[in-house]
Amino acid sequence: MKNTKIISKAKYLLWKMGIRKTIPGTIINNIPIKENNDPLVNISCDKSFFFSPTLEKQKKTLVRHTVYQRLKEAQKLLPPGIHFKIFSAYRSLEQQQKRWDYLYQKNKKDFPNLSEEETINKMQSQIANPQAGFGGHQTGGAVDISLCNDQGQDLDMGTAYGEHNHTTFTQNKNLNKEQQQNRKILFDAMTTAGFTNYPAEWWHYSYGDRMWAAYSRNKISFYNLVDENYGSRD
Repeated sequence: MKNTKIISKAKYLLWKMGIRKTIPGTIINNIPIKENNDPLVNISCDKSFFFSPTLEKQKKTLVRHTVYQRLKEAQKLLPPGIHFKIFSAYRSLEQQQKRWDYLYQKNKKDFPNLSEEETINKMQSQIANPQAGFGGHQTGGAVDISLCNDQGQDLDMGTAYGEHNHTTFTQNKNLNKEQQQNRKILFDAMTTAGFTNYPAEWWHYSYGDRMWAAYSRNKISFYNLVDENYGSRD
């Protein structure tokens, strides 16, 4: 345990120095939370957004009220003919566990030579471990988001949503000019509106959760774990 803490602190120092792209999860999970009681709101009826086929089948797509307001602000910064497409927003711990189980089986199949520890470590760079607490999606503060045209057709972002490899890092030199430009449009709009990006996933942005606090160098976050009925507004 002591060695793990030392390694995490060393990696965090490397991030602060600009050498490492991501902050260790142990550092993020230790950030204090002071819940501000911002309610969840259902944004599925907002036709100015496009939604993934998965979200379109759901009755609700939930985010915190302030997250919704900031998404609307970011939306105004997009060039004409370009729109947001949301792939994931609030999801419960139960839903997170199902995603974790699916990804675990996929990694076991794709990387059979990895040990159990190596598999778990690899997964924790791809998805928040529900057995170790909760991630930004369980707070209502995180969204997985991309860009599309007027017809809802996805723009070329370099990889598919949910793909995990070296090319899914937001800042990547292995992209063509169009892909780099599309990621820059998304990044600039979202960060200008107050979101932070998880550098290993070009699609993941958050506000108010512990990851947001870590990457924006805030000492506290203000979104805690909530259930889907938390102050919900339809």
